[in-house]
Amino acid sequence: MNTKTYDIAVGAGQPTGSGEPSRNLRRWWGVIATLIVAAIFIEAVFAGAMLSGAGWARKAHAAGALALIVATLAAGFISTVTLRRIPHGLRLGLTLIALAAVVFVQTALGRAAAHGANLLWLHVPLGVALLGFAAQAVASARRLGGA
Repeated sequence: MNTKTYDIAVGAGQPTGSGEPSRNLRRWWGVIATLIVAAIFIEAVFAGAMLSGAGWARKAHAAGALALIVATLAAGFISTVTLRRIPHGLRLGLTLIALAAVVFVQTALGRAAAHGANLLWLHVPLGVALLGFAAQAVASARRLGGA
């Protein structure tokens, strides 16, 4: 199948010679969303190491939080722009942008707690809730292109 035929088939939502486009979208965005879930889990590992007294863990936890905000926000904006016409695509994008906002709030709470504010009671459960929220992004990615 040549490039022009592929573009026409993709635009019409028809299967192409290399597989249905929505299936590829589900696969790639599922991987991206799963990597975000894994990064959130790794943040919990860094937090546990930090609470156990590992000196390196505080910097790793802070750097991981910043990377998570940037990656999730970038994925959210990219998916919102590129998937807006795909069924469930806008939902995935908005879920990722909202997730980035919650990770930002989580990071702000953590920084405030590190500077003496009594906010760990909020920071820890919000971190647990983030895993569930990120799982919603994976579920949205699995519905891409579906009815």
